[in-house]
Amino acid sequence: MVLGTALLGAGAGAATLFAQRFVFRLAELDRSAATFGSPIGLLFVLAFSAPIAEASKVAAVWPAFRSRHFNAQYDGILCAVAAATGFAASRSALGVMHDAITIDSILRVEILMIAHPLMSSIWGHALGKVHDTRIPTMRFAVSWTLATMVHGLLLHLTLATSLLALVAAFPVLAGLAFSTWWGARDVLAMYTRTSRISARSILPSLPPPSFRAVRHALRRTERPIHMLWIAIGTFTTTGVALAMVVIAVFAGHKMGFDFSAIERDDTTAMSIAPLVLLTLSVLSAFPISGYLVTKSCDADGILESSVAAILAIAAILVVLALATPVALVFALAFTPIAFGLACTGAWFGLGK
Repeated sequence: MVLGTALLGAGAGAATLFAQRFVFRLAELDRSAATFGSPIGLLFVLAFSAPIAEASKVAAVWPAFRSRHFNAQYDGILCAVAAATGFAASRSALGVMHDAITIDSILRVEILMIAHPLMSSIWGHALGKVHDTRIPTMRFAVSWTLATMVHGLLLHLTLATSLLALVAAFPVLAGLAFSTWWGARDVLAMYTRTSRISARSILPSLPPPSFRAVRHALRRTERPIHMLWIAIGTFTTTGVALAMVVIAVFAGHKMGFDFSAIERDDTTAMSIAPLVLLTLSVLSAFPISGYLVTKSCDADGILESSVAAILAIAAILVVLALATPVALVFALAFTPIAFGLACTGAWFGLGK
């Protein structure tokens, strides 16, 4: 079953690659796709390339999903990863044969080789949940949509010829790796197994958060939702982010960084270093504010802090969209990490 699913995934990968290249040539989108931050290039991969690719993976998994051998929750992730591995292998082999072999191109291929199985495990986990009924639910639709959006963003980052786009691809890959580990840990718990590295050994004062624990923390309790604390949390996050940016700019000037290089079409280390410094400074604001808000409102969950983080992220993205598309796409790559850091800070705030 796994081998057949991988072979079907390999065929799907080759077919979708040829279809993407045909549309690229037909619509003359090669230059837009290679331009980091291009709205046309980003829209194309989000509306065409990524949905076609993820749909073909589901089609490769479907025969196994409908068979009698698909009888455990673990089979969802197993078959999804098998299809994605075959998909990534065929596309990578054809891509290396078609393009010039350079260190930069090999790195982009390797990023997608790792990312494809991680992305598919998101909706594969949802398929495994319905191994008894074999009827996909709304959870699968949401998971597939999320994987498709991440796929589109990664495609844009790896198709662009900018070094800045390549830097932005790594936090997306890290977020995918964490979500896959978290999902696998949830599945292993059903078989009374644990991951090799236990989070309890790292954070002995708090239990390692599972799906059930996080759902409980996000669930509305008997008390009403504190809308005031959500508003305070939003302003706290943006305020702390602004303060961290000021500190980063001051430190950057002391180190000789030229922050005006960010506004130019320059993707060398001279422009990437200050942008990365500003990004890290903004990210550091989320766990701090999440912890402060949860502690201040004496909450028994992280609902207020998570909603405040979402509103703060949305506000930051709107400001960046008005500034420059490149900064917006770069920030989108770090959005899941920012939200995860905010929830982590709030989680620590729950500790007594």
